[in-house]
Amino acid sequence: MSAAFVLERTGPGTARLSGRVGYEEAAAAFLRADALLEGASASMELDAADLRDVDSATLGVLLAWVARAARQGITLRVRQPPQGLRALAHLCGTEALLGI
Repeated sequence: MSAAFVLERTGPGTARLSGRVGYEEAAAAFLRADALLEGASASMELDAADLRDVDSATLGVLLAWVARAARQGITLRVRQPPQGLRALAHLCGTEALLGI
């Protein structure tokens, strides 16, 4: 079975997350935080425009990535979040944590 999500570095301090990061994908996505943050400087921007079927697992993974980044002295900001993620983050009061 192929991965439902793709996480790729797009340049220095930038990455893109696309596909679905739901309950079934959350554990695998959580483990990708180290790859995402490897070699990052003080900040990292994550393009989330191509995320689909966003749910609470998606939000949980992103918040875990933000927390891991913070422990390493890196500010991780989510850019271009889909409307569903923006709405869920607002409902949970986590927009500022995600940088949206």
